[in-house]
Amino acid sequence: MAKVSLRIYNREIESLIDQGQTNEAIAHCRHILKSFPKHLATYRLLGKAHLELKRYAEAVDIFGRVLMSAPDDFVSHVGMSIINDEQNKLDDAIWHMERAFESQPSNTAIQGELQRLYGRRDGMEPPKIRMTRGALARMYVQGELYAQAIAEIRAVLEQDPERADMQALLARAYFQGGQKANASDMCAQLLKRYTFSFDANRIMVDLLPATASAVESTQVYRMRVAELDPYATFAKGSVFQSNEVADAAINLERLEYKEEPDTDQNWSASLALGSAALTSEASSASLEPDWLKNEEVSDPFATNPSTSTHTQNSSETSHQIPDFLRDAGWGESNTAEQPTSFFDEEPVVNELTPAEIPDWLKGQEPVAQAQVTPPQTQPAQPVDIPDWLMDNSKTNQPAQSIDIPDWLLDNSKSAESAQTESTPDWLSGLETPQAESAQTESTPDWLSGLETPQAESAQT
Repeated sequence: MAKVSLRIYNREIESLIDQGQTNEAIAHCRHILKSFPKHLATYRLLGKAHLELKRYAEAVDIFGRVLMSAPDDFVSHVGMSIINDEQNKLDDAIWHMERAFESQPSNTAIQGELQRLYGRRDGMEPPKIRMTRGALARMYVQGELYAQAIAEIRAVLEQDPERADMQALLARAYFQGGQKANASDMCAQLLKRYTFSFDANRIMVDLLPATASAVESTQVYRMRVAELDPYATFAKGSVFQSNEVADAAINLERLEYKEEPDTDQNWSASLALGSAALTSEASSASLEPDWLKNEEVSDPFATNPSTSTHTQNSSETSHQIPDFLRDAGWGESNTAEQPTSFFDEEPVVNELTPAEIPDWLKGQEPVAQAQVTPPQTQPAQPVDIPDWLMDNSKTNQPAQSIDIPDWLLDNSKSAESAQTESTPDWLSGLETPQAESAQTESTPDWLSGLETPQAESAQT
């Protein structure tokens, strides 16, 4: 492979994208990221290539991660705006296009695109795009008017304190304006959220003095900057002057591209942003594992071995019925197909076998009640009545007399017989005379003549 400088390689990739050779451009980007896995410029080109192919999911992933490291990246904001516009996310499209306008307020193409988006939202395109506070603040920083820039940036952050691009710009304005303490505090806030914030790490490299106590801390920030921009390692003065380093300072081997039917090969490139490493998700689905490629592997959950690609007898299969199921009446099926789940089986209707009632429960069986039938319907079926209730369950019959035990029969005789049986023999001859004499003796003489009339009146 021939060697080429990193910057020239990036320019060639950009030319390939402009010429429509996006698949080859993606292959070269992945080749570079194997050697420089956090190179921002290569990631920017990779996202642009995916956008040209309308692979919006991959492009959003790449652009989003680049913006975590460089929140004011012009190409990423334009790409995100185009994708959101295609997906009818108008508010997000306008927001990203406004950030691109703040980065390059004099760009006529960006102004025209922003006018079109405003026209879609408001129903009428504005005649001119007004200058925003963010765009004005960047112009002040470029003109070295740091006090005015700081005032404008603070006004923007009061309305939206989470804007990372304004926080990075404020740290840079503090640093270039000589307010090193404020710059250090702002960089510390940014690095808590985004570990690989490009501007914050570059400011910390230049802020820390070149003393023995600060060498270790400075080395950490310098290493992050070098990963994001390898040319910063060769900068003689500030790391912000990496553009002045010669192109030949960083070289790598050029990829000998061979066109393939599918360029979406598995690849991984990490760009650490925040607390996690960036891993590209633009790869295709993973290759089919070996255990799926074997078409002769039978289903481990199949209940019928005859459905396997290899014809076998049921006695030779590995699906044996357990002994406790075989004792319960289960047997091996000879059918061509069986349901794999008991939820697929149809319910069996009217095939239940009635159970036998134990003898000790037959005597306590409850009385069956006749079902109430609605009017003008068929008469209710007669209810079977146990034998032990037959005598008391007859309808339209008077109640039968209760059976009297034998031991009570002697006491249920008539009074005359009881009196006769209970009278002693020595009194049997005196009973009638005594009664007659008692009646005669007990009646006074003055009532004897009235006895008959009173009895007759009593009868009347």
